[in-house]
Amino acid sequence: MSQFESQQQVNIAATLPVACEECGNETFKEVMYMRKESRLASGLPMDRMVPIQLIACEKCGVLFEDFIPAPLKQFYGKSAEKTIQ
Repeated sequence: MSQFESQQQVNIAATLPVACEECGNETFKEVMYMRKESRLASGLPMDRMVPIQLIACEKCGVLFEDFIPAPLKQFYGKSAEKTIQ
């Protein structure tokens, strides 16, 4: 059984395309931001790297707002004006 067979069947005809709000492009890519957490803040013996996986427009790099978790919108949401090139 393939990965696609194990997922629910989707009627593609009943779906709508998703496009970038900035440029209208319909293709997206996964991007990874890294944040560093101080050992003093975490209580761990060493600083640690925290990966943040987001979705960006493949053409213009604007982050796809619907996939940004609420606690991260202050850093990566529209008000932060982040783009990936």
